[in-house]
Amino acid sequence: MNIVIIAAAVISFIIFRIFYFLGLPTAEVIAKGISSEVFLFYAFYNYYKNTEKSPAFRRYGIKMICGLSVAVIADITINLNIPAGITLFLIMQIFYILAYLEFKSFAIKNFCLTVVMSIVFLAGDLLSPFFHFGTLFLPIAIYTFFLAGATLKALDAILLPNKRARIVPVAALLFLAADFILQFTLGDICNLSFVSDQIVSNITHLLYYSAQFLFAYSLSKDFIAE
Repeated sequence: MNIVIIAAAVISFIIFRIFYFLGLPTAEVIAKGISSEVFLFYAFYNYYKNTEKSPAFRRYGIKMICGLSVAVIADITINLNIPAGITLFLIMQIFYILAYLEFKSFAIKNFCLTVVMSIVFLAGDLLSPFFHFGTLFLPIAIYTFFLAGATLKALDAILLPNKRARIVPVAALLFLAADFILQFTLGDICNLSFVSDQIVSNITHLLYYSAQFLFAYSLSKDFIAE
């Protein structure tokens, strides 16, 4: 089954990128949604195939599946409306943060580090000559705060005894990298004349789908129970 799912993921992703290359927006959005549904199906498959789950891992899995479910809707929505898409991705990050709380409870240092990381990212964007946020600055700033918080909280998995837990921070960092590059593809706020949008978009989506599939794969075995 794993081979079938991986094959479906690769094929659907390639079709999605072909439609993007051909400039077929409607077909692209449909193919993108199908690609996203594949990683959601993979998450359900891994979670229910794994019959030995501790209570903490069950809670982690349910919250992660909720986040991935929202991501499927967000993947389609952001192509149609950027603010609405950002809002849905923010909700997804909240579910991820709730899932990461199963690793370690919230500490004030998490909030402080999140504030610092968000300020650094936003200051870099504001000082950059490439970005013109306009009315999108506030939703992007709020999303950046939750993205930073989710990434930092995911690092708590490194402290878990089971090395398999390392999958989660790797996925979170890939997601962070994807979102960092994604901002360079949003024509409403950024216009890079020295690099192809297609190249940047391909890199963004490759990182993004790799992250989501790693999140889905993390549900295949309990790494929280000692």
